[in-house]
Amino acid sequence: MNAHQFPEVAAVALAIRGYLSRNPKASDTAAGIQHFWLPPEVGEVALPVVEAALAQLEADGLVHRLEQVWAPASYLSARASGRAGPN
Repeated sequence: MNAHQFPEVAAVALAIRGYLSRNPKASDTAAGIQHFWLPPEVGEVALPVVEAALAQLEADGLVHRLEQVWAPASYLSARASGRAGPN
């Protein structure tokens, strides 16, 4: 999925960016982000849409995906991870 083709993905990516700007040290799994980070105005969002938004934010250098052997991958701000990308 590409955020430019699916406005819902772009809206979710924008909401995640907003959450991270207010909570720069936050980290969670895609499912946690789906349930806890998105404001009610965004509405119910399917997990694949959240994952597509996270992939776009990762490609843009705004989030970092942390792979864990013992648990699902988690995501955090690239700034918090020390891997800040373009602003």
